[in-house]
Amino acid sequence: MTAKRSAGTRTLNALTVDAEEWHDTVLFSRSPAPHKSFFSRNLEDILALLDRRGVKATFFILGELAARYPEEIRAIAGRGHEIASHGHAHRSLWRLTPAEFSSDLRASREIIEKITGTAPLGYRSPTWSLKGRAGEFLPLIKAAGFSYDSSLYPSGFTAAPALPYEAIPGLIEFPPSVFKFAGLSLPFLGGTFLRWASPGFLRKRTAALNASGRPALLYFHTWEFDAAPPEPLPFYKRAVQYYNIGSVPLKVGALLEEFSWAPVRDIINCCPSGDPAPEIAQEGAEATPA
Repeated sequence: MTAKRSAGTRTLNALTVDAEEWHDTVLFSRSPAPHKSFFSRNLEDILALLDRRGVKATFFILGELAARYPEEIRAIAGRGHEIASHGHAHRSLWRLTPAEFSSDLRASREIIEKITGTAPLGYRSPTWSLKGRAGEFLPLIKAAGFSYDSSLYPSGFTAAPALPYEAIPGLIEFPPSVFKFAGLSLPFLGGTFLRWASPGFLRKRTAALNASGRPALLYFHTWEFDAAPPEPLPFYKRAVQYYNIGSVPLKVGALLEEFSWAPVRDIINCCPSGDPAPEIAQEGAEATPA
């Protein structure tokens, strides 16, 4: 017997943060210029926001970043958030051989476990670059000791599942959120799409996912909490990466207020792949049996 949603029942959604520097993105990763870091300041702003909302998240951490900021990574874990891997270096998987990828996975797991005392359960590829090499690399992710991945966007004309599913035996895939438009699956709840979309659009699409029993997955980057773009930057790079960036903290805060969120590990643990999304009953509400 299933339970129909009542007005007081809310689906639990996945809240994720990609912890990386502004210059780790594809626009800047090969730049020889010295880089100024705002990571510590941005991270503290994010943690303070999550504390105010009483929400825990999954932080996908670059191994190289963890090595530079071990105290900050311990602070994330110490406040009850999940630490997962974003790889060691922010390199597209299309540039890596299988041996290089395995080495990158191993390096990220080792530094995270050394700093936090706990091996990460989850992995997310830089720039969503697992797509196209999933058949080759998913077994390597599992072999490295991970139990879930969150790298495969079910976007475009695709039959890929939009719910968490078992990608290969023993490895769960938790895909980012999409919505349907004219037969296309389109991203909306992270990165460029989060920066460009209106708050009303984000709320409407997230609510639609939850109404259908599907968990949303929100992601944003630590550098998207920059108070202002670093100076100086070429105009076109500044425009592409930083357009409407000041809206991100406000949009994230509004989404955290309106919907219910948890780390990826919590949703996977309480909801086996293929099952309906977990729900939490709000005070004074009851589920209505079917």
